[in-house]
Amino acid sequence: MFKRWFGKPTQHCQEALRKTIVPKAHYSLALEEYLNSPLPLLSDAINKLEFVALDFEMTGLDANHDKILSIGLVQLNCHEINLSSSHEIYLEHGNYVKRESAEINEIVPNQLKDATDPKVALDELLNHIRGKVVIAHSACIERNFLNALTQHTHGLEKLPCHFIDTLYLEKKYSYAGQSKTHLSYQLNDLRHHYNLPDYYAHSAASDALACAELFLVQLAKLKLKSNTVLSDLTLASP
Repeated sequence: MFKRWFGKPTQHCQEALRKTIVPKAHYSLALEEYLNSPLPLLSDAINKLEFVALDFEMTGLDANHDKILSIGLVQLNCHEINLSSSHEIYLEHGNYVKRESAEINEIVPNQLKDATDPKVALDELLNHIRGKVVIAHSACIERNFLNALTQHTHGLEKLPCHFIDTLYLEKKYSYAGQSKTHLSYQLNDLRHHYNLPDYYAHSAASDALACAELFLVQLAKLKLKSNTVLSDLTLASP
């Protein structure tokens, strides 16, 4: 009951936050257009919404110090994935790539030679997610890094945005999640649980697609397509 009472106000804060932000002269056109566009309503039916599945490859997990190396995204609705929209954006950070992170995500300096300035990369991302709901696996990571990127590029501390976390959905709505019988909540392990195929593990674009597929399977298997509104699925703000 307390979770129900206190969960929705923090979700409502996303639209309330958007309305309080006055665009500044140094904001990019993409950011201004994003902030001038209302977020989807929490009362909107899931089957009427548009989504963007998102994945970041980073130098580490600390949003205050680490950097986004690449952004993978793909557009979808609750019925199908727009495969033609799947792509990856590499971000330019000088010589910031660490040997340790390259060993984990397999992004090496040579791949970043034609990378995009972080501010331009953010603009492209904002154009994709404007008016949509973002889906990610362990979405608090993407949310924290997205906020850090808007802070770094524009001085905006928090970007108003609705997030759906496929890990959270599994814990909240699946029998295995409720009974705590899942051995792992890693993206690949949950895909195996639903008999989905493997993807190349360290591409942001393929991980975004993998997350999108998992989301659609969860909607079907956990019976979340009908009589489900956005507030039932969104991740509450910290």
